[in-house]
Parts: sequence; C-alpha cells; structure tokens
Amino acid sequence: MAKSPIDVIVRMLSSDAPERQLAAVIVLGELEHKKAVPELTGMLPEAPPTLQRHVLEALARIGLGSRALAPVWPLCASRDAEVRRAASDAIASAGEGVIGEVQARLGAAEGEERRALEGILSRLGGAEAFDVLLAALAGGDEESNRATALELRRHVKDADAKTRRGYRARLERFLKRELPVPALAAAVKVLGYLEDPATAPTLMALAQDRTGPPAVRQEALIALRFTFAEGGASKELVTALVDAAGAPDRALAQTALMTLATVEVPAAHAPALARLAHHPDLSRAEMAIEKLGSLGGAGATQTLVEIVGRGDKRRAELAAAALEPRADALGPLVELLTSTDELERAKLVRQAIKPRLSKLTPAMKKALAARAVAALVSDAATVEPLVSSAKDAGAALVEPLRAEAARLRKGKDRAAEARVLSALARIGEASAEERYRLASIHLASSHRDPRTRGADAGLRMLRELTREGFDVAGAMRKDRSASLDSLYYVGFCFLEDDVDGGEELLREVVAQGGRTKLAKAAKNKLALEG
Repeated sequence: MAKSPIDVIVRMLSSDAPERQLAAVIVLGELEHKKAVPELTGMLPEAPPTLQRHVLEALARIGLGSRALAPVWPLCASRDAEVRRAASDAIASAGEGVIGEVQARLGAAEGEERRALEGILSRLGGAEAFDVLLAALAGGDEESNRATALELRRHVKDADAKTRRGYRARLERFLKRELPVPALAAAVKVLGYLEDPATAPTLMALAQDRTGPPAVRQEALIALRFTFAEGGASKELVTALVDAAGAPDRALAQTALMTLATVEVPAAHAPALARLAHHPDLSRAEMAIEKLGSLGGAGATQTLVEIVGRGDKRRAELAAAALEPRADALGPLVELLTSTDELERAKLVRQAIKPRLSKLTPAMKKALAARAVAALVSDAATVEPLVSSAKDAGAALVEPLRAEAARLRKGKDRAAEARVLSALARIGEASAEERYRLASIHLASSHRDPRTRGADAGLRMLRELTREGFDVAGAMRKDRSASLDSLYYVGFCFLEDDVDGGEELLREVVAQGGRTKLAKAAKNKLALEG
C-alpha cells in the first residue's frame, strides 16, 4: 500500500538528520495534524532545546489533550526560557482541564518553573485560573509574587466589564484575609491594574492605615494613581499622600512623593501640602513647595507666602522663587515685608518683589511707605530692604518724614525729632537746614568738651555743613536754642581746627557774654590766635 505524504513527514521525525526532523515538526504543526501528537511528544525528552521549542510550538498549534501532557510538564522547569514559554503555551492548549494539575504543581514549584506554570493560568484566563493565581500569592515571597501579579495583570487587561467586577470582588475578599505582607502587597498591585474607580475606597483605606505595613500602603498609593476622577485628587487623597510622604519609611515616602508629582491637586488642597513643606527632610519639603508652585489660586499663593514668612532659610528661598511668577503674590508679599522684623527674611521678600515694584497699587505704596518711615525713625533691623523697596516703587517717604519732624518739633520732642531728621539724612533727602537742626539737637546733649570733640556727632555735622558752604556761624547766631556754651564750644573748636566761622562765633560769645567767664575765655582765645 502506498504511503501518504503525511506518513512520509511523520517518518522524518525519526530521521538522524536534525534539519529533516525540524522541517517535519514545522510542517506537522502548520497542518495541525493531531495523529502526529504521540510521535511529537515522544521526541521531547531527548531533543535539544531548539528542537524542543519547535515541537512544543507545533503541539500548541495542534492542541493537546490532558493525557498527552506527561512529557511536557517537566519542560516548565527547563533552563531555556523559550522552551519554558513554549511549554506553557502547549499545556494551555489543553484547556481549563489542566488547572487542577497546575495548582497541584504550583505548591512545590519555585523560580522559573513557578512562573511558567503561572503563565499557563494567565493564558487560559477565566475565574478559576484567576483564583488559582490569587491563591498562589499566599505562599510566595516578594519576588515571586511580583511575577504572579504580572500574570494576573494579563487576566484583567483583556477582561470585559462584568469579568472585571468579578475580579475586583475576589481581590477585595482576598485582602480581608490574614495574609503575609508580600501577598497583600501583590493583591493591592493587581487591584490597581483594574483601573476601576470603584476600588478607590478600599485602596484609600489601605493607604491611610498608619498601622499597616509600609509595602501595602505603598502599593495602594501607586494603585490610586489610576483611579482619580477627572477633577483631580480629593482632599482625602491629598491628605493621605502628604501623610505617607512624611512617613519614616523612605520607600513609602518616595512613592507618595512621586504620586503627588503626577496627580492633579486642586488648589483648594494647598494647605495640606504646607505640612510637608516644613518636613525635616529637605528633599520632601522641596517637592511639596514645587507642587504648591504649580497650583493656581490664592490659597496656594498664601500658603507659599506663609512658608516665606515662617520657614527656615532654604525653604523660604524655595517658596519665594515659586512666588516670583505669580501675579497674585505681590500684595501678600508686600504685607509680609511690612510685618516681618527679620532682616534676612525682609531681604528675601525684597528680592522677590523687586521686578514688580512698579505694579504696586496706591494702597500698597502707602502701606510700604508708612512701614519704611517707621523703620527709619526706629532704626529697625529691616530698614534697608523697606526703604529701598519704597524708593524703587516711587512711594512717598520725604513728605511723611518732614511732616513728622515738624509735628515733633512743635511738640518739643527733640529726641524723636532727631530720629526723624536722621532718617531724612540717611536716605539723602535732608536739606542743609534740616541737617543743621539735627546737628544742633546733638550738640545740645553733648559734653561740649574740646578734648573729646573728635567723637562729637553734632560738631562733625556742623563741620561738614561749613565745608559745603552753609553759614553755620550765621545759623547759630539766629538759633534761639543755641546756648552761649554751645557757641563758645563750636567757635573754639572751629578756630583751632581752622574751620570758617570760629572767630565769628567767639566774637558773638564776647558780645553776648558781657563779664562772664565764657566771654573772657572767648576774648583770650581770640587774642591768643591774633
């Protein structure tokens, strides 16, 4: 009887030539010739890995019955990754009837064999295979459970909505069991793969559980990234993320920070981020401040301003930098500048608002000028940034200072008047008459001892005025507050130091003093000087 072409091809499987064997395997697989299954499976134990892979691929195409799997199971533990993959495909071709055997073998399987067996279940799909994979998590370690979770992901990826709901219910029941941490963490990871908003309550409860294992909280936070509504993260979620970001466990904190960086945080939740901005770990604080800077709204601006006002140097610098492009930050920053008593903080605020000082409103200018005037008068620590900001903004400083000086002069409060006049001089706006007035106030309270005249501020100011062409002698003669003792002291010092006006002042003392000791001393000094 003549042999059919199929018989010829099947006989090639026993050929001594490897290339003939390979050709026969490929052709039989393409033809899906079921009668060749015994011959094909019989080749597996002795075949080299390359031929094993092609045989298994042919068997997967043909489809196997459970009775023909005996030579295939051991290849799930092959050292060759392609052989393991092909073995999983071939066994899966037998259908759901192999699930029980897979489950039984999983109990003793480890490493690559375990992953190959789980691969069979993921290829089969369905609730029964899902349950076996889920149960396998209970006995796995962190590494193996990570691989199992990926197989479960293949289950849920292509499932329809109804099947996904069933998977969600199974996972949530599984999470209520007393299980090792690696099993719980992997199950939470799979729950996130569903990307189902309905999982949010379960995930949120796990993420917020401060007594829960950090690894489980970490996976819950990652899973929550896929369940947000379009409106952004809820206040509850932001609070949970901030809480986790501040946790001692660095892996959990890092996950929370990365989640915060990727989610849309509504501006209304800015205060929650403020707590993290003051965390002792600067890297966490930097991320929180950066996130605040990306939020819109007055709430985020005010929170950043508060960090500038209360944070340490580095945090305040970061917050100030985040505020620079924000149009609504100008008012709060000016308010902070006018209220802080710390020089370095005031300098930082000054730097932040400097490019926008021209945009100050009249009310802001008025408040800034009032605070600058007060700082000048009291010689406050923050006077420099206040005054420079007020001047750059075009705020009126001179008129308020002069008005205050006039009021104090009228009230005969010479000490306070001197502070105001000093402020005018400090900003370069004091007139010669105002500088003379300041010098005369200083002179009235000095020791008026020629031996210590080098340290006399009033006398030094009068010298400067004289050199600038101001008639100090004439002013003192007209000054009703200038005592005869002051005239003598200034005249004596000017005459000895060769400053104009000394002789004139001493002659005035002679004219006013009559027979007094001062008049005689002035006359003697004039005679001595010729």
